[in-house]
Amino acid sequence: MTEQTHMIVLVQSQFEYRRIVERRNMMDVDGRIRLRPIPELHEGEVLAGKPGESIYRIIKHE
Repeated sequence: MTEQTHMIVLVQSQFEYRRIVERRNMMDVDGRIRLRPIPELHEGEVLAGKPGESIYRIIKHE
């Protein structure tokens, strides 16, 4: 199996295809620690994911 290099994220209500820059240990809703992919962020963007959600939201600040 090949390692995933890109993921789909929600940016300002539109889906985008972003490169995975790292993997972090994050807690799910059930309390389990899992290695989750972290998408690349551009300048002025903040990652806003909630535990257990299957998609990340990226918020742009100007």
